Amino acid sequence: MYPSITTIFGAPGTRKTTISITWPTPIAFYNLEHGGHRAWNFNALKESGDITVRSYPIPHRSMVTRYEKLSGYMDAWKKLTSDMESDLAKCATVVWDTGTVVWALDRDAMLEEIQATNPTRKQLQQIEFGEPNRRITELFNLARAFQTNLVITHHETDEYINVFDPLGRPIMDEQGHPVSIASGKKVPEGFKHTIGLSDWVLRTKFVDTMSNGTTVSVPTATIEKSAYGLHLRGTAIDWATYDKLSDHVS
Repeated sequence: MYPSITTIFGAPGTRKTTISITWPTPIAFYNLEHGGHRAWNFNALKESGDITVRSYPIPHRSMVTRYEKLSGYMDAWKKLTSDMESDLAKCATVVWDTGTVVWALDRDAMLEEIQATNPTRKQLQQIEFGEPNRRITELFNLARAFQTNLVITHHETDEYINVFDPLGRPIMDEQGHPVSIASGKKVPEGFKHTIGLSDWVLRTKFVDTMSNGTTVSVPTATIEKSAYGLHLRGTAIDWATYDKLSDHVS
């Protein structure tokens, strides 16, 4: 399978990280949630030198106040982007675990930069999201330029869609913001253009199946977007059977 950008999203515990490290080695693993060691075969790959772990000094946001003066996020973002430039040139695969955290770090680094000249600023304004969007998009494009696999795990979240009146006009709330409702669909949490920029999108979950008269839960990834054609959409990959996505689609 040619180098590609793959998004893997799903509920906690559905083996997103385990699946992400089945891509070609050597792998640069961005351990942004410090949970890589729980993935099956992770420690063995680390000991063999097939995985290099990258860690980042991301500060913890306050859990008691919504607004605070940020510090350390710009440095962590600078280190991550510098590592990307180096790792994409020498590794077969770069894994972000998770892309949800990468997106949060990108936004917080931008807010810290703004607070340097405007200390009273507490959050990004809608118009200011263009720069964080550009930064993430540039990292996606960099992976394509180096022809290196970029595998991104994501938490899942509810998709929200705008509500329109019978004439097709968006309905606004009292503050002038568009009204939205949950569509009932799950999407990757984080950078909103992730699906559009990915070649592959896999959603993970456990599926109950019968084995020797006993119900067992099997980790399964369903293809929601395929770089090899629409005919693969909806295909469920039993990860207990397939070691790599390339084994299934080649």
